[in-house]
Amino acid sequence: MATQLPDIDFTLEFPYTRTTGPIIGPFLTGLRDGRILGTRVGERVICPPIEYDPDTGATVGPESLVEVGPAGTVEAWTWVAEPTSKHPFHRPFAFAQIRLDGADTTMLHAVDAGSIDAMSTGMRVVVRFNDERVGSVTDVHFVPGEDAPPAPAVDDEAGDVEIMEHLIGVRISEPLLPHRVRFLEGLLEHKILGQRSPADGKVHVPSRGYDAINRVPMLDAEYVEVADRGTVTSFTEITPIQYHGQTETEPYIRCSVLLDGADTTIGGVDVRDISVDEFRIGMRLQMVWRDDISFDDPDNRGFGLSEEVYERWEPSGEPDVDPELVKEHNF
Repeated sequence: MATQLPDIDFTLEFPYTRTTGPIIGPFLTGLRDGRILGTRVGERVICPPIEYDPDTGATVGPESLVEVGPAGTVEAWTWVAEPTSKHPFHRPFAFAQIRLDGADTTMLHAVDAGSIDAMSTGMRVVVRFNDERVGSVTDVHFVPGEDAPPAPAVDDEAGDVEIMEHLIGVRISEPLLPHRVRFLEGLLEHKILGQRSPADGKVHVPSRGYDAINRVPMLDAEYVEVADRGTVTSFTEITPIQYHGQTETEPYIRCSVLLDGADTTIGGVDVRDISVDEFRIGMRLQMVWRDDISFDDPDNRGFGLSEEVYERWEPSGEPDVDPELVKEHNF
């Protein structure tokens, strides 16, 4: 059964869009067009360019832009032996602080050196422009050497780069914890398992592996099966707003349910087949299980039951519970 539960491995991402401004815009446009630009600030040339004098805070205008490179000297570096999906290469490479010819500051960028033995402080590197470029720092990388071939041509009619768009993300990878595996395995068998606290006997659903109130770990011998029906303790109507990746379009109810046999509520229960006018605290609900339960993206932080588990929740037909009796479970 455990083989049906994959380890946690997902990427949390969100889009990031911003205008480029009078200095970074021309810098990115230059990279797309095959040039590297810095800003002349006083007696120094700073690359990558900045919009202010770091000594005085005075504004630096576009007239200060000058071309630098295409070769430079490595002043510091580190080797990336195991690149991730966010790195510019799928093979080992170096990140280096490179002082381009004509610049007085260093630029952090990737060096495709082939091996760690090819890297050294003081070595000379030269820029390589990608065949396809959009106006981003990832349009270029560096290789050992002095000679720079001409940058491959790009669309001559492309305008200045005025907007930057990035998908910011972080990959999260970790094994499922034992109590989480036991809970999910139970759901695959249409069983809802909680754990009884050895401190006060209360049944926690789902268990987090410990009793946070009494600060004691749960015991493997204290698993308890609870019912798949319970009482509404709190709810809210959710009206979806549109954002990147949004798939919800219709309002629905999200509630907390105190399952029979449990002392803690499950949260995040989505109810789509009962109108908000008919919904109420104290209402008795019955869960209708899915026949084809699977967990594509399990996690260790779940606090309820997802729609991977149930088809719907429906009225059980039982009399309501007095809301006063469940008010301590309002969430």
